[in-house]
Amino acid sequence: MLETYKAGTRVILNTEPDEIEATISTVAIHVGDYVQYECVWWAGASRSRDWFSESDILEVVSEDKEKRKIGFHQ
Repeated sequence: MLETYKAGTRVILNTEPDEIEATISTVAIHVGDYVQYECVWWAGASRSRDWFSESDILEVVSEDKEKRKIGFHQ
């Protein structure tokens, strides 16, 4: 079982030297149970997206801050 934030969760990301408020659009689970989040945000008139690890998330700003459990049957 893994615990992840769900797509649609609003977060504040640590993107040195700034912080960005973004929305999680995709959750990816990699080999070794490594979780990454694709996050999107607006910078002026352009929309940006990039992949972040959980350690890059400074704060969850959505009302629903709980992680979701996900598991697989083998």
